[in-house]
Formats: sequence, structure tokens, C-alpha cells
Amino acid sequence: MTLHNLDLALRVDESSKPIDVRSVDERSFYEKWENSNRSCLMVMKYTMDKSIKECVPKTERTKDFLEYVKVNYTKIDKVEMTTYLKLLTTTMYEEVGRVRDHIIKLKHYFNKANEMKVELSEKFLKWLILESLPTSFDVVKLTYNALKEE
Repeated sequence: MTLHNLDLALRVDESSKPIDVRSVDERSFYEKWENSNRSCLMVMKYTMDKSIKECVPKTERTKDFLEYVKVNYTKIDKVEMTTYLKLLTTTMYEEVGRVRDHIIKLKHYFNKANEMKVELSEKFLKWLILESLPTSFDVVKLTYNALKEE
């Protein structure tokens, strides 16, 4: 689409239809945008699976079409999601390397799980981090739990 400047509707938001007929530049740009929008929609609808295409409501703008498809048809790999949840709940700090790196690793697993629409709270993450630390960190755990603020 980029080769024929058909991606204009994807790159630039729709401008209002030019009222002043004397403004050749505005009218020309709007016509190019309209053509791009129409062409993009046609290409996307023609190349997508029929079962999905039939479920997408009729839209006039390419960006609206893409947003609807993104929200409703994002693939979530159950195996990948399970893997991240398992890593998050079973990874223990083995006193090799820095504690900071361990916490960053757990935060990464947490973020990946949340990206896959598994809603975990920050409180749960903090609890998991503390639980993943060995007994040599009991003083840290007690101090954290004694704090009144988060």
C-alpha cells in the first residue's frame, strides 16, 4: 500500500471535508485521503478470512476497521499465557545474581501475563516477589509487611 501512497488513511487522520471550493490543495488532499481510505478498506476486506469479515460491522474509516479487528480478534496463545503464569508463580530467587534482576524478571512475566488479558494486581506481584525470596530475606519481608504505606 505504501508504494502507491494508499497508506495515507492509515498515517493521517481524516480532515474535514473542504468547504471552500477554491482551495485546490485542501480539496486535492481530501480526495487523496478518501481514495486511500476506500482502497485500504477494500484490500483489507478482500484479503481477510470470510468468517471474520462477516462479523466486522460496516465502517467508513480504515482506522476504525483496524481498531475493531484488533480489539475483537487478537490471538491469545493459551500455552504462552500458561507459561508466563507458571514462570511468575514458580520462579524463586536462588541467590545467584542480583535481587534487582530477579524482581525485573518477575515484573516482565507479570507484564506479559497482563498483556494477554490476565488481570493481576500490583499487590499480588509484590506478594509473589516477597514469597520468591529465600529465608535469608525474612528481615526484608517483615520490614515490608510492617510498613503502613504501599
